[in-house]
Amino acid sequence: MANIIPAEELRKLQKRMNRLMEDLGLTDLESRYLEELQRMQKRMGDLMEEAETADVQSGIMTPLADIRETDEAIIVTMDLPGIVKNEVDITIHGDELSVAAEKKTESEVEEKNYHRRERTYKRFERRVRLPASVKEEGAKARLAEGVLEITLPKEVVAIRKRISID
Repeated sequence: MANIIPAEELRKLQKRMNRLMEDLGLTDLESRYLEELQRMQKRMGDLMEEAETADVQSGIMTPLADIRETDEAIIVTMDLPGIVKNEVDITIHGDELSVAAEKKTESEVEEKNYHRRERTYKRFERRVRLPASVKEEGAKARLAEGVLEITLPKEVVAIRKRISID
């Protein structure tokens, strides 16, 4: 998934561009470059808005993951805003953890001579390589206030033992 610049960052960038134009003395309406710079600035804003809209419309998001390791377990934390536990699917395959979640909502508004039905669909998907072997038994997951925490007990690694020859 492409990284999309959030709307707030775009506004900050636009303010910086406006200040730069002022610093360069390009705020004079008679400047022969001002119109072209304003056109380019507007086009850039339009392109960013289109990209942001496309990302929202695709509905697929990749949550960021924090992975911690203790002596006993690997702990993976992800933000899944608006998701409840029955919408999440967590699987382990070898050293790979996979988290997927879907959220579907529908709203219907009826007013005089007007009817509207809207649907939204969000899908979160993330796969991460685990830094150590884990046991499926004893694995726990908790989802609270949009934050998923998965605790995976580490596999006990066999200690090398010398074998003497008789």
